[in-house]
This record gives sequence, structure tokens and C-alpha cells, in this order.
Amino acid sequence: MQPFGNAEQLHRSALISDREVLLAAKTGDVEVICRYLQSAQNINRQILWNGKTISPLHLASMVGNISIVEIFIRQQVDVDIRSGSGISPLHFASEAGHQKIVELLVKAQADVNIKDEIYCSAPLWVAAQNGHLSVVKELIKSFANVDSQEQKNGCSPLYSSSQNGHLHVVNALIKAKADVNLERCSGASPLYIACENGYYQIVKSLINARANTNLQESVNGSTPLYIAAQNGHHQIVDLLINSEVEVNLQTKRGFSPLCIAAQKGHPQVVSSLIKAEADVNQQEIRGGSPLLIASQNGHHKVVALLINAKADVNLQQVTGESPLFLAAQNGHLQVTLELIKAQSDVNLQSVDGCTPIFIASRQGHLRIVDSLIDAQADVNLQEVRGFSSLYVSAENGHLEVVNSLIKAQADVNLQENDGYTPLYVASQNGHDQVVKSLIRANANVNLLEKANGSSPLHIATQGGHLGIVNTLIRAGAEINIQEKVEGSTPLYIASQNGYHQIVDSLLKARADIKIQTYNGFSPLHVASKNNHQRVVDLLLKAQSEVNKEMVLDEQGQRCGVHELAFSAASSDQTLSQKLHSALTESGFVESRAKLQMAAADVLQDVLRKRLNNDDIFVVGSFSEGWGNNLQCLDGRTDIQSDIDVMTLLSGRLHHPLGFCQCDDATIVKQAYENGHINAPGFASNPALPSYGTALRPALDQVDAARLCCYPTIAPLQQQRISKSHIPKFVLSSLQDDVSSNYFSPCHVVNAASPGQGGYELRVSTSFLEKRMLRSLTTLQGQLFVTLKYLVKKVICHTDGFNLQGVKPYHVKTITFRMVGETPPEQWKPDNLVILVRRALQMLHDSAESNCKPDNAHGRIMEHFFLSDTALYLKGVNRDDSEQILSRILGTLKAVIEELPQLLVQFIGSLTPIDESGRFHFHPFQILPNLTPRSTVKSDPLKYEEIYDVVRECLQRLTKDDCSLQSQENLALLISRLPDCAFTPREALKALACIKFGYQKTAERIVSHCRGHSVSRGIAWSAEKPPAAANFDVVWQYLRSHDSTWKFCFQFDERPVFSFLPVTLAALFPLQLMNEPGCFFINFEALMLALNLELRTIGDFQSKIAEVTQREDADDLELLTAAMFASDIHESKLIFNRLVQQSSQIPATIQAVLKRRWNELTELSNNQK
Repeated sequence: MQPFGNAEQLHRSALISDREVLLAAKTGDVEVICRYLQSAQNINRQILWNGKTISPLHLASMVGNISIVEIFIRQQVDVDIRSGSGISPLHFASEAGHQKIVELLVKAQADVNIKDEIYCSAPLWVAAQNGHLSVVKELIKSFANVDSQEQKNGCSPLYSSSQNGHLHVVNALIKAKADVNLERCSGASPLYIACENGYYQIVKSLINARANTNLQESVNGSTPLYIAAQNGHHQIVDLLINSEVEVNLQTKRGFSPLCIAAQKGHPQVVSSLIKAEADVNQQEIRGGSPLLIASQNGHHKVVALLINAKADVNLQQVTGESPLFLAAQNGHLQVTLELIKAQSDVNLQSVDGCTPIFIASRQGHLRIVDSLIDAQADVNLQEVRGFSSLYVSAENGHLEVVNSLIKAQADVNLQENDGYTPLYVASQNGHDQVVKSLIRANANVNLLEKANGSSPLHIATQGGHLGIVNTLIRAGAEINIQEKVEGSTPLYIASQNGYHQIVDSLLKARADIKIQTYNGFSPLHVASKNNHQRVVDLLLKAQSEVNKEMVLDEQGQRCGVHELAFSAASSDQTLSQKLHSALTESGFVESRAKLQMAAADVLQDVLRKRLNNDDIFVVGSFSEGWGNNLQCLDGRTDIQSDIDVMTLLSGRLHHPLGFCQCDDATIVKQAYENGHINAPGFASNPALPSYGTALRPALDQVDAARLCCYPTIAPLQQQRISKSHIPKFVLSSLQDDVSSNYFSPCHVVNAASPGQGGYELRVSTSFLEKRMLRSLTTLQGQLFVTLKYLVKKVICHTDGFNLQGVKPYHVKTITFRMVGETPPEQWKPDNLVILVRRALQMLHDSAESNCKPDNAHGRIMEHFFLSDTALYLKGVNRDDSEQILSRILGTLKAVIEELPQLLVQFIGSLTPIDESGRFHFHPFQILPNLTPRSTVKSDPLKYEEIYDVVRECLQRLTKDDCSLQSQENLALLISRLPDCAFTPREALKALACIKFGYQKTAERIVSHCRGHSVSRGIAWSAEKPPAAANFDVVWQYLRSHDSTWKFCFQFDERPVFSFLPVTLAALFPLQLMNEPGCFFINFEALMLALNLELRTIGDFQSKIAEVTQREDADDLELLTAAMFASDIHESKLIFNRLVQQSSQIPATIQAVLKRRWNELTELSNNQK
């Protein structure tokens, strides 16, 4: 977009155009320059050139045209004139290294210490940074400040030249008495940066100039010697040592130069530091010595040097690991042998009791295990949980390690604290060959674990490991043993899970099919219940009196097993197929859920970058992928749903008593009970909710504080893992989240258990919940969505049973339990209704078990993740809890009985996705935080900066200033918008032209855009695999399409575009009724309105009809169509759409619409 100007100015510049003047300055055309100077009224005028506003003197100084510069100086042009970005001619000349021009400008009294407006840097800094020695000398001669620092990073000329290796410039600045110890903002000195980059001669010059060799930078506390040692610059290390540097000075983390050299594996540096008497046993804050760190990283040459220097080979870090332990853990054989040779204690245990041979066995490092056995390591030492080396090698399937340990007389029946043996855990994990080796070594096949009393045969059956089951049977495992909690036999477990081959093996081994569990269920009963027909047939064949085996069907009628297996299945199966098909067509599939998750991650990324805060997290259903909209999964948030944003407050860290492992004696640990920590003084208000509309979803913003660690996480306990059907990769990810507690931090929110408001903070496991929900398969996700619909729209909704107390969080918990307790083979589309019914029954049973007189607070179920923690009814008074629970039981029974009809209603409420599979995502429409940021000058514009540039443009359009400078500034600002904001950019150009009186130009801009179509969403077909939906794909879409055209802005008062017709000025922007001061603008709708207003569309009624028929047309698009509709029937359709979308229309626009409706009604009546 060109700057705006009047006709007189255009006429004057026609003699010599701006482009000709700048081209002459660039090429040295003296004649053109002289003509320009004679005719120009303002010889200091600045001109737009390649997107920058500069003067001809700037350009001549930049390219080095001496004759042109001399002419301008003679004409007394302002030699300190600043470009549009605040840069002087002397800056340009200094940066380009034009010494002669610098000399001319200085003689013309140019300010040698002038600073630009971007980095606040002086010409000397620019010249020094670029290594222009002659320019540096010229500026020094002209008394430039040699210690002038640029503002962004605080770098001095000496620092920047030292950083870039400009030795002669460094020497010139030293000679000019530059401060050799002047630090940048981070505390790094010129000597530090020269050492970091390995510039030996510069380091030598700075040391000779008495630079402080022990000066520590302020970020990490590193010294020049430390950074040189880190980067392996051994000659510089020697130079520093010879200058009597302090060799043991530590960083903030306690790392010495020797520590970091050992970590990086620089033997020459290590050798020099040892010779300089560096402390070989100095430990960093976690207790790591140079030898431990080198051993951990496998630097055997460094290890040998340190051992020869008498380093303590048994010095442990704070968690008890020794150098030998870490070498063994990481598989560094050569280092292990060096340490054994140096008499390292091979049985030294860490804080949690682990030995080197234990950790090597767990990792499967066979040669290291053999070396430690040869060194007389105790193979039966147990860590604190009772795990032995043989146990962990068997658990992980390391067959050769198992064989070595057995050969070394490891106890094959040694039990860990819960009673698990190596044979049990190998059977659990399906390691066939390990099981065989342990049995050959006389492992007891009938040794039971303590909690449930289950045997290796039980757990092998549970896992479906047919080969191991057969091996255990042949080894004499007891076939009919019952575990002590439920009384299940191996045959019952196999029948329950449909493992027909295992059932066959157990029956051939004479398993008793009549043994029942303690609640009276037989293998035949559970197989029938779960519709495992092949198992039923095997059991029937083995049971000669099968006709006597009778069970009850769902209606309470007695029927035979065959009849039960197929009685209700056919109707459930048909409805399951319909429900699964409808949900799939409405987008509830894993690949689209993954796309929703990726979009949430991108929204979080945009939010973090805008606010420069990595402690902001988008959480809840929008981020979890499922359940953000119960009609379809297309990126749009249901009006009754929301976007949850959690901010971790800096500086607040809580420590739960009984779990905190922090060793700081000053911290205060807080009592933990029932999922809460004791923290008096905090109000119980976890979230700050707002209310949603079709244009902008509701937002829940919650502040949280970190917890130093997670409490016990129930599904990760061994007794739960052994019975869990949660995939191993999910359990592993959950374990990583809990262990790291950084990327998925445990935190507390301002909420309390009933009756404890103001005294407790609730522990939140939202990141673990997010991990679980993000791992759901299509069927599991569809189960969750169906259950959420039944709770929100049937049980709790005023149009349903209108019963409060059950909440979506309970649905999450039941879904997690279903995932954990349902075998993988049961997750089939044909079983969907059965799974829904089972989940509802699970919810009913949980409520029923808590329906007791002493349940005053409305406890309804156990927390899935937090052990010994209750979940409660929502918003229930103490006196009403028992009555509400009783009503919930009745309601759940009714829902289960009416389930087919309710599911048919649900199917009818679903909205199929169109053929393109369009997925809607407009980050700046749903941006949770609308706080404006100052517009930055990055080039090119970053995506997250688009929002504030568009907002600034809108604000400038509302101002009365129509000066040429205002026009130019606005034009430059608009031109910064990238092609992914093409429609906003062109619409803003058109608005600017209308405001400044360039009507024809506005019409031309709008007309040129008439054939352009915005991107209305990500095309995502049903065939796309889940792996294709990721963070990068969403970012790629946003940046490569005209995708950014819907915005919500926060303004103190509504922006008014007074230059637009009244109708358009009333529409744009549209004030949202749910958020005070929030305004919505759809630039596609604005462009349509401008097209209609400027009459650049021929058949405008067809365009209006197109908008009306568009399924995803928003309120502003429909209102625009309504304003210009000339047909009463078309208007009725539009108004009906607005009613269907629950549109909230401001009173001013309602008045305009009413007038328009009256006009059309009168016109229609006259035509009749």
C-alpha cells in the first residue's frame, strides 16, 4: 500500500521522483542530486525505500558514495538525521566500513556518540562489531566514547569485537583505554566471551591489559576459565592458569572448571587443571565429583587421569550413586573396568539401595554385569523395595543377564516387599525364555504375591501369555489355585478375558470349571456375560451337565447359556453400530481428537509467546481432545463448554509432608490428606469463569502453585499395574510425568474438600488426566463423549432429569477406570452400547457403595490418580447428601433402563462433518488473554505479533489525524501483515483509503479481492491417520494459508469508524454481550460488507444467499447479509439462523435490523 498524499505533492515530485533521487544517491549520479537539491523544499526529507524510510544521505553513506556525501554536506544537510528506524548516516557508514565517509561526517560535526533507536548503539559499537579497524580508529580519534554500551544486551565495543574475533580492533580499543572488565547485562566480560569462542590472541591481549580473570558472569556464575574448560580450549586454559587464575571457583550449581571439563570429556584441559592443583574431589551442589561426572558420561581417558590424581573412587552424590554405579548404569564398560581396578566398592548402595550390579542388570549391560560378578559383587543385595538384580533383569527380559546371575548363585525365589518373585514378574511381562531359565534353576512356580495371593500362572493368564502358561503347567504350577481377594482361578481369568487358547490349555490340564469366585461367578458365567462365544463352547464341551447351568439375563428371566450369550446382543450390537457410525461421521475419531490436541498446543504456544510466560497452560476438554463439543468434533467449542487456562504462580512452592524429598532444612512441609494440603488463608475459588457465546467460548482461568512432587499415584502402584489394561506406553508416560514433575508439574489450586474452605488447597492431577485422555482410542473416546452427553444433557440438564451433583469430572474418572479394567479385545464397535451400560453401572455401584448415613459430605467415588482420596458430589449441602445420592441411584437406574432411547436421541443431536472434514481454528478469536502488547518491529512479523498489529491498525483508524505522516505510518504498519493475514491486510488498506479520501483506490482494492477465498479451516479427511495430526501440521496450516481473519479484541470503549456508513459503523466491530469491553471482527465479513457497500459485486443477492446457506457462517457474517438483503424470504432465513445460533445482538444493531425488516416488509406488501 502506497503512502497517501495530495495532488499538489504528487505534481511536485514528478520532476524528480523519490525513486530517482535514491537511485542517484546509490549510484553516484551527481547531476540528479544537484537538480533535486535545487528543487526540493526540504532537503532533509525522508523517502520510502524497500520498506524503510531513509534520506538520500543515509543511502549514500550506506553504499559509500563519497562525492554524493560531500555534496550533501556542502548543502548543509542535517548530518545527524535519523531514518524511520532511528539510524544516523554515521551508523550506516560505520557498519559498512566506509572510513572516508566517516571522516567526512565527523568533520561536518556529526555526533560520534549518537545512538540508534533500535538497540541504542553508537557508531563505534557498530564498527567494532563488524571489525572495521580504520573506522574504529577514526572514531576513537574523534573522541568517541569507547565504553558506550548498546541497550539490548549491554555489549561494549570491546565486548563485541572480542566476541567476533577482531583482534586488531580489540588492540586499538585497549590502547584507547577501553574498560577491559566492562560486563554486558548477563555479567559476561570481554575476556569471558573471547575464552568462550577460543580467540587465543585476544585472550592474551586482554590478560596483558589486566583483565580480571576471575570475573563471574551473573546468569550461571561461570568464569573465563570455566567457559574455556567447557569448550575444550586447552591453550587458553593454560594461558589463564599462568595468569594465576583461581582454578576452583564454582558456578551457582557448584560446577568447577574441572567438573565441566570432565563432563565434556576434554583430557588435555583436565590434565592442565590437575597440574594446577585443582581439587579433584570438589563436588557440585548435587554431590557430583569430577570423577563421578566423567564416569557417568563414559570419558575413560579423563577417568584414568583423575584416578591417577588420587580422586576418591567411592565419593557418592547426594542420592548415593557412586562413579561405578553411574558407569554401570550407562553401559560404559571401559570406565567400569578402570574403577574396579582402582578398588571401587562394588557393593556400595545408593540412597534407595541400588548397587552397580543391580542397575547394570536392569539396563541389560551383560559385559558390565559379568565384570562386577568377577569382582565379587553381591548378586542378592536388594534395594529398598526389595528388588534384586535378578528380579529387575527378569522384569525387563534380559535373558543373558538372567543366566549370568543364576550361574553366580543368585536366589531365584527372592521376593520383593510385595511378594513378587523374578518368575512372577517375568510371567507378567511375557518373557518366555526368561521363565524357562528360572524354572530350570528351580524357581518355585507356586510362590504367591502378598496383596492378592496370585501366582505366576494367574498373572501369565491375565496377560494372555499362552506360551508361558503352557510352560508353567508343564513345570507343575497349581491349576486350580484361587487368588485371595476375589477368588479367581486361572481358568476364570482366561474365561473372563476371552483367551480361548489358554482356556483350552487349562482344561486339558484338568482345570475345574465349577470353582466360583467369592461372589458366586463361574468361568462359564463370566464368559457368557462378556459374550466370549468360543470360550463358552470350550467350557460347555468340558461340562457334561451344561444344561443344568442356568444364569439370569438382564430382565431377570432364567435362560440357558447359549441363549444368554446371544439374547440381548443382537439389539445392542445394532445400536452399537449405529452409535459408532454416527459418532465417527461427526468427527469423534482418534485422528481428529489428535488434531484438536495439536490445535490446543498451538493456542498455548501463541499465548505463551505473546505473554512471554512458559508457565501458562491450556488444559481441560479443549486441550484433552475429547468432549469439548458434544455435537461434532470440528474444532469449535460448545457454548456450554469452555477453554481452561491455568497459570503457575512464580515463587510459590508447596511441600507435602510424607512425600517431599527436598533436603532444604528451611522449608515448611504441609500436612497432606485426602488429596489436599493444609494451607490456611486461601479462599476456595479454583476458577474464574466467564460465559460463552457462538463467537467466543467461555473461559475458566485458574491460578495454581507448584507442588514439589506428586503424592502416591494409584494407577502406577505395582498392585494396580499388574491388573491394569492401560497400555504400557501410557503408564510409562505417566511415570515420566510423575518422575520429572517439570513439564507436567503437580500443583495445587484454591479449592478445598467439603467443610474445609479457607484451610486447604486441592492437589490437581490435570496433567495426568490430560495424558490419559490424549491416549484414548477412537472407541474409548466415543465412550467418554457418550457418557459426558448422558451426564450433562440427560442427568443434569433442565430438559432431562434436572438432577445436580454428578459432574463431568466423574465421567473422566469412570472412563479411566473403564480403560484400566476392560481388556483390549472388548473395545469393538459392536460392544459400544455394552461398554456404555457397564460404565453407567460402574458409576451406579460407586454411588451405591457410598450411600451411607455417615457420608455427610457427599462422597461418591475414589479419585482415580490420588490414593485414599475421595471425589464428591458437586454443589450439595451437607444435610442433603444422602438424599441426593439416593436420587442419583434412582436416576442412574432409569438411565440404564432407558439407554437405547437416550442413545437414539444422542445420535439425533450429532452433526455430521462435511466431506472436506473441515476443522475450525482461529487462535485470535478464542485467545484466552486479550491484554494488548506493544507492537514490535521484528522483520518478518511473527505470527503471535499479528494480533497486536491488527489491533493497533484499528485504533489508528479511529483517530482524527489524517496527516501525511499518519498516512505513511499506517501504511507501513498494515504492510507488515503477512499473507496468512491477507484478508485483514487488504480490508485494513481499504478502510485506510476510505478514511483518507481515496475512494477509487479503496474500490480497486476491494474489487481485486473479490475472487479471493479465505481458508475456513483445516481440511482433514476421515482417512488421515492419528500420527498425521501434530503441532507442526497446525502451525504449517496457519502460516501457509489465509487463515487469520477472525479476531476478538479488548478495548476500553468501542472503536468507531466514523468514516464508514452508519450501518457498517454499527456492525464493525461487534460487541460481545458475554464479555464487557470485548469486540469481535470478522475481516471476511468486513470485506463482504465493503464489496456490497461500494457496489463492486454485480449479483450481490447470490453472494448473500451463499452466506446464508453456509453452515459455518458466524453472527457477523449473517448480520452483514441481513443488512444488505433485499428479499423478505432471505431475511427470514437469516433471522432464523441467528435464533438457532443463540446469537446475542446489541440493541443498536437490533434497531438497525428492525428498520431494515420494516423496509423489506413494506416493499413486499407493495409488490403484492
